[in-house]
Amino acid sequence: GTPYYKGEHIVALNSGRYAIAYALKHLKWNLVYLPFYLCSTVEETIKKELPWLQIRYYHIAKNFLPEDLILKENEGILLVNYFGMLPDSTIYSILQQYHFRVLVDNTQSFFSKPIDKVCQVYSCRKFFGVADGAYVIGGNILQHPVPASTSSLYALHLLLSYEHGTDYSYHLNKENEERLGICGIQAMSRLTSSMLNVVDYNHVQEIRLKNIKTLHKILSSVNEITLPELRPALYYPFLFRSKILREKLIQRKIYIPQLWKEVELNSDASLWERTLSRYLCPLPIDQRYSTDDMETIGKQILQFIKNQKSERFYL
Repeated sequence: GTPYYKGEHIVALNSGRYAIAYALKHLKWNLVYLPFYLCSTVEETIKKELPWLQIRYYHIAKNFLPEDLILKENEGILLVNYFGMLPDSTIYSILQQYHFRVLVDNTQSFFSKPIDKVCQVYSCRKFFGVADGAYVIGGNILQHPVPASTSSLYALHLLLSYEHGTDYSYHLNKENEERLGICGIQAMSRLTSSMLNVVDYNHVQEIRLKNIKTLHKILSSVNEITLPELRPALYYPFLFRSKILREKLIQRKIYIPQLWKEVELNSDASLWERTLSRYLCPLPIDQRYSTDDMETIGKQILQFIKNQKSERFYL
């Protein structure tokens, strides 16, 4: 009957990219550092909504933390909590290192606990069956007047997916993505707000955590990424350097996105960042899936790797 996040210093908006722009307006930095390994829509949105704000980029290390970055006065950093893997203690040490001039991107980790001293951004749309929705939380963020969003006309793909499967309404989902790309900063729609009030958040957390633990138990020995902490995050990040693993899984109706394919083509990105873009498979762990589903996915991946090794063929 209530939203998961409520209280002071919480602003409910239409999407994560606009929540980042809204937070940056509040922070009033002259320059923001973004990671090279990031969706290009974030940069595009910042340039559109805050054309005066300078943008520079930083590299991430194998532990997904910033490399060789020194902030000057009135500069800040967007710290991405990739796959919710950063422990709270690690995030806090980064905040201290950069004197709290940090905007934390928790769009891949909805249930990460907010820290009062800084702004954090969360995405509802990535975690629940809603057509829009995001939060900016903390850092004394204030509610400023913004246009109201409406989402009823763009929620049809969710209903069709429920009855016919996600691939059935893929084109309608793309239309909603395109709408969000051009609509600008808006308040969360009334429809989304009402739908979020009836989510069983404890149930969602339990299933996601159980699913990620199941996959990790099966795949950790062959995963190139070390996870310091398992959380009920957006995906299980699995890295195995094969050009065809993603395609093989998609052929078997296991839908694996590519995050973010433009990074692979960016010559300024590091080899590690381009490797992530090309080979990382974000495996689904959300509340639509069961432990049996995770075991099926994990065993299919292990069988694929076994076949690769038996053929002595590495891609």
